[in-house]
Amino acid sequence: MRMRFTLQTILSRVFPTIPPPKRRLLVFARVPELGAVKTRLAKDIGDERALAVYEAMLRDTLAAIGTSNDKLEIEVMWAPTNAASAETLARAFGDYATAMQTGDTLGDRLSMAFSERFFFHRTHAIIAIGVDEPRLTREAIDHAFSLLDSVEWVVGPARDGGYYLIGCRGPAFDVSVFSDMPWGTNEVFRTTVARIRERQQSVALMPMRDDIDVVDDLERYREQQHQGELARLLVGWNA
Repeated sequence: MRMRFTLQTILSRVFPTIPPPKRRLLVFARVPELGAVKTRLAKDIGDERALAVYEAMLRDTLAAIGTSNDKLEIEVMWAPTNAASAETLARAFGDYATAMQTGDTLGDRLSMAFSERFFFHRTHAIIAIGVDEPRLTREAIDHAFSLLDSVEWVVGPARDGGYYLIGCRGPAFDVSVFSDMPWGTNEVFRTTVARIRERQQSVALMPMRDDIDVVDDLERYREQQHQGELARLLVGWNA
């Protein structure tokens, strides 16, 4: 029997298509830059120390969440800045896949990032985190994704009224969940969950955690005697 080979068949054998992982973790971060990171903290400890804290938090977060594999793609979403270059991105984020955030507000940036990956990358489930909770582990991330096997949204509340983690399945995604949010207030978590429930969608809640935003948060972290670069940095300051 004579076999017929089309151009598409030949190309698929020479250049096999590897489907992307169904799960994607987005890490929203900033390029470490003096005077542009942890600005609330800098009011009490100064720009240089605030930068050192942020760099340590970023490295601790990336070390804790691990690397991409065939089940999970990890991507760092960096905020626009004139300081960004191939060199600064590689120094800050290593070998992680990176993409620039787009949009005027955090809600716009979350909406755009989720939309693009659901509709163009065919991702099934997405979770977004920041770097304000450097104790967040890969185990916790995996647990959040497992919750999305049975619910439509997952949210990790922060003690200050915001959240340290949010994710959803593709069919449940609705940009209005992030629209006109009172960012920077203690109403963010409550408003987010209320909007999800108003849409009659299911949501699972992760354990409450503490963000590190102000000097009291930093002092609490120091007293708890954690491991990692931030803990070592704070010990050095108190020596």
